[in-house]
Amino acid sequence: MYEIPSVSSMTPEELRHKRKALRDAIVCVGWIKILSIVCYISIFMMIYEYSKGPWSTAIQVMVLAVIPMQIVNGLLLFWGATEEKISALELAVWLCITVAAYNTILSLVGGIFFIRTGFLLIHFLMAIMFALLSVSVFTVLCHDVIVIYTFKTLTKSPSTLTQPVETMIPPPNVLIKNVNIKPPWP
Repeated sequence: MYEIPSVSSMTPEELRHKRKALRDAIVCVGWIKILSIVCYISIFMMIYEYSKGPWSTAIQVMVLAVIPMQIVNGLLLFWGATEEKISALELAVWLCITVAAYNTILSLVGGIFFIRTGFLLIHFLMAIMFALLSVSVFTVLCHDVIVIYTFKTLTKSPSTLTQPVETMIPPPNVLIKNVNIKPPWP
């Protein structure tokens, strides 16, 4: 699990190790964002080769429009992780969510178009590819955002930590009042 309930209970060595591991994970996410451009280009080429018409052109433009966003997102993740720039990571998180939502819309349009108008096997394969693209929003929200948010939290925490401090929670007043009540009989 990525969430860390209390940073103050970690030693400086543990904190440094977790920061490095999360930084490396964010760099890997950045590489995945940039390498996904190959997938978008292959989808574009398949649509260009096997489908003609105004809707095909619109889907091609939608596929090409996401490529610059993915490049910027990957670069923001690299910069934010290696330089520990919190503002770059915050912008990257919002860009991740925006691209995931855009991918969901793109996958719905592409999937519905190729299921409805497809008559070749390749059209049905493209519809399946667009259906797989629709889970992008879930993978981004369940993985990328949690990793980035946890790294951001650890980056904001102080590097020199003290020993863990116990927190005592007092009992509720309701329990104390019930203990002091005398029974109604003598």
